[in-house]
Amino acid sequence: MRKIFQYILMAVAVVATASCSNELDEALQPVGNGTLQFVVSDFPAFGEGPETRVIGTQDEGKTAWANGDQILVLLYSQKYGNQAVTLTYNADTWEPGKDTLSYLENETPTITAVYAPGCKISENNIVLNDNQVYGMSEYIHATTKIEGNTLRISFEGVDRNYSRLRIATMPEATLTVTTTGFTPAGATSEATAAYTLTTDNNGNAFLYGVFSEGATVSVNHGDVVLKDYAFTADAEKHPNGTEQGKSYALDARPIIDGAFGGKDTASEEEVAALVEQIKTYVDNGITTIIVTGEEPAMITITGTYSSYTITAIGEAIYRLSGSGYKDNSTYLGKIDLILPDVTEIVDYEFEKAYALNSITLPKVTKLGYSAFYDCQYLQKITFGSVVTEGTPNVKDFQYVGEAVGGCHLVLNSGQANAATEYLPEPNDKRWWAGTQWNYIELI
Repeated sequence: MRKIFQYILMAVAVVATASCSNELDEALQPVGNGTLQFVVSDFPAFGEGPETRVIGTQDEGKTAWANGDQILVLLYSQKYGNQAVTLTYNADTWEPGKDTLSYLENETPTITAVYAPGCKISENNIVLNDNQVYGMSEYIHATTKIEGNTLRISFEGVDRNYSRLRIATMPEATLTVTTTGFTPAGATSEATAAYTLTTDNNGNAFLYGVFSEGATVSVNHGDVVLKDYAFTADAEKHPNGTEQGKSYALDARPIIDGAFGGKDTASEEEVAALVEQIKTYVDNGITTIIVTGEEPAMITITGTYSSYTITAIGEAIYRLSGSGYKDNSTYLGKIDLILPDVTEIVDYEFEKAYALNSITLPKVTKLGYSAFYDCQYLQKITFGSVVTEGTPNVKDFQYVGEAVGGCHLVLNSGQANAATEYLPEPNDKRWWAGTQWNYIELI
């Protein structure tokens, strides 16, 4: 929807006399007092198409003008020189403030209009705001056209000469992003720069500019390297770097490969290294950890009286918890674990995993014996599928959440209709052999 507002054009009176007239005054006459209309087109949404590397749901970014948005307008008149106004969007109209523009009636002034939220007008020039650098926000040149008493500022069909990089990671996190081979939006040359970015509540942070072929981006959270990426020619992207006007998504979530590159088994050294990796994550404020792999690597644990085989990630969480004893207060109830690919939790996998705060299991349909026994700091378990296999036993969930006042159980709504012993009983907040829950939620 176009927004039209009235802007009073202050005419400058020119007194023409034989003694002071010049060629410019003879050719051009001053405009009379009048009203100049500004017509501003819709905001040009970036959008994401199927060619982007999308993490989770697509993110179109900004799609419409918002209160406080500004358009910076520069006008050069042969008679009156450089002038500028800042248009500010207020609810449903644009307001120019107290600045004025002047030009002569028969003159075609040079006009520049940009949407650049990281910039401002100073001394009739567009400059960066304090503590801003190019690349952290948009820098869109509009087309302009004067028609009678109307100045049209249009973003329709605008050809952005840069792309958008969406960095997807944890919500409300502070990132250090270092780039090479990157020409930021609003800049005229490549720059090697370190940006401090804060993600939104969906875990997204953005850079705007052109990554040439061979350009690199490194995403850090504290001392943790979340992602190192090079824009080399491959099937995931434009072969010459990022393509202007396109939106790209870079997965910088804290991900652990649960299969160690496709292994069936994990060594003692690999589990020890995994423990240290998770410690580093948590020590740097990264508590949500995603472990990929449908079939995680396994390790056999031999005890005094028996031996059993569990996943490497299950053993690592157990060791992080103080080797099965509640003596490691640093990591108790710290970790929100997501296993997006697994379909089975094996016997004893998270027994006494005191470091767990929550666990999300979108595809799990089978639970092993004593899968969550004595997870005393576990406050939430989320299942995305209907659980139909396993060994129902009081030990599967016994003492879950006991140290934190109970646990919240989230089940697929289809569980309520499952013709198995896994049928939940939300009315008395029980699931299986007498296990008590704060409440059971069906989604």
